[in-house]
Amino acid sequence: MNRIPLRIRLTAIFAAVMALVLAGAGYLTLSRFRESQSEYGPVTGIARQAQQEALDDLVRELLTALPLVFVLATIGAYLLAAAALRPVERMRTQAAAVTEDTPGYRLDVPPSRDEIARLATTLNDMLTRLQTALDHERLFVADASHELRTPLSLLRTEIELALRHPRDAAELRAALVSAHEETERLVQLSEDLLLLARTDRCDTTPAGSAVPDLARLLHRVAARLRNGSPATAVTVGCPAELTAAVPHDRLERAVTNLIHNAQQHGRGPVEVTARPYEKPAHEMAAHEGQVRVEVRDHGPGFPPDFLPHAFDRFTQADRSRATTGTGLGLAITAAIARAAGGDYGAYNHPDGGAVVWITLPALPHPPRAA
Repeated sequence: MNRIPLRIRLTAIFAAVMALVLAGAGYLTLSRFRESQSEYGPVTGIARQAQQEALDDLVRELLTALPLVFVLATIGAYLLAAAALRPVERMRTQAAAVTEDTPGYRLDVPPSRDEIARLATTLNDMLTRLQTALDHERLFVADASHELRTPLSLLRTEIELALRHPRDAAELRAALVSAHEETERLVQLSEDLLLLARTDRCDTTPAGSAVPDLARLLHRVAARLRNGSPATAVTVGCPAELTAAVPHDRLERAVTNLIHNAQQHGRGPVEVTARPYEKPAHEMAAHEGQVRVEVRDHGPGFPPDFLPHAFDRFTQADRSRATTGTGLGLAITAAIARAAGGDYGAYNHPDGGAVVWITLPALPHPPRAA
């Protein structure tokens, strides 16, 4: 049944309905004729013969006219269904021509403002979204290849130089140290890309991996980064009862990226604060039970043209690449927040400095100490 063209199925349905209608019309016509003849009372002889001849003539006319009407109506229904479905068939043909090599191809929208035109518009919007996603993935692959090419080229150069000319132990050690640094950079970049791939698949939070004590995690991360950059002060403000229903390692990675980004691109002191997420009353139901983590520095802030792209992958405000890094820190943080069902954002503080924040779901029933 599904292999029969739609226009034939529609025509068959119309023909069945038309047959019932014509049969009912013929039956009613004959019934009314008999009723009209009975109104004259009993008849005999020539009058009865005339009535029978009239009835026979009516039956012959119905048997001739009704099938003709049925055939003509069925043909008209088929032509009408074919004409109505012709734009759909045209859109199907055009959609079949869309490939990865022609992502910008769009369907023709009929001039009529009906369901067919709305269908074409909806399909074009879907193709636009798919093209945007495809362009995004192609750009991501290109940027990842570019970032991988640099450490791989340096690593190959160090190895070739070490093998090409005789070197003493100090020179070989320096070459090995440089190769080790590039290898570490490759490993870190690979781990970042793998984490982005996992969060893009929206992996669910494993059971028992939530953070029951957000304050302790923030203080531990701040102490570690404070030791790594003693010149930049890092302060933490977080109530003791806050929790986060996020995997421990992912939350630690997100907070580390936020603080490290503030240390690298801003100036101290770096202020880390966490509090229950407050939204307007009409939005409270959608964000109830979330916490907001903010990291603020006191540097120059984000450039205005860079602020909308702060969380894009492989983007850095410092175009000269004077600072180290691949531009994946905030992108990973945003992916972690998005995978957990939270949100993220950034803005320049009115009193100076940049503020980057994420919202995360809290545990519904935080554990209590015995």
